[in-house]
Amino acid sequence: MNAEKAFSRRSFGVILLFMGLLCLLVMALGYWGIAHISVRLTALASAHPDIADFKAVANWAADTKGRFICYVAPLIAAGFALWSLLLWLAIRRKPSKLQTALPSSPVCEPENRLDREQQDKRLFIHLLSMFQREGRLLDFLSENLDGYEDAQIGAAVRSIHENCNKVTLKYLSLRPVLDQEEGQTLTLQKGFDTAAVKLVGNVAGEPPFTGVIRHKGWKTGKLELPTLSASQDASLIAPAEVEIS
Repeated sequence: MNAEKAFSRRSFGVILLFMGLLCLLVMALGYWGIAHISVRLTALASAHPDIADFKAVANWAADTKGRFICYVAPLIAAGFALWSLLLWLAIRRKPSKLQTALPSSPVCEPENRLDREQQDKRLFIHLLSMFQREGRLLDFLSENLDGYEDAQIGAAVRSIHENCNKVTLKYLSLRPVLDQEEGQTLTLQKGFDTAAVKLVGNVAGEPPFTGVIRHKGWKTGKLELPTLSASQDASLIAPAEVEIS
């Protein structure tokens, strides 16, 4: 925006200076031409006093020379001022049009899309790393549970659940899609959000549909994403730990 204003001021100054000089040149040439014609006609009228037309034209030229400064020069100046304003407005609109066209350039769009995809991947991996760091979720999912009793698994899950829930509340703040409790009956009218509500069971015909809520769904109440370092390996979820004795 500041660059556009600076360009606008510079262009206006250049146009005003150029048009001012051109206006002075036109007025000087016009006045010189009328004065030169007036002198020649006066000389002809003096040389031929018997020709009344020469004297009348000479008097008209002399009157025109006197009126030039009072009437013709201001009109010329006003015309150049109007021309300068129109030219400045035409030049001023070009940078804004060019600026609005640049974001949709087909050359820049693929790079921006790739950057956004890379950023999304890094944020997803960062969220996994938080679940791993706080709740050891990936360790639990990668563990072979065949050799453990149900009571042992239950005791481990309690701690994992508590710590992973802290991460969820910190970054996502989960909210249910439906306010009603599971097991209640719900009627969906025509135009309901098919992305937010999934129909299962015997689905036929057109809305309204009446069914039982089997799952309330989840959505994020907030999304607080961290600022990631550009130097860190984007594929790294959790670093290895080596204890030095």
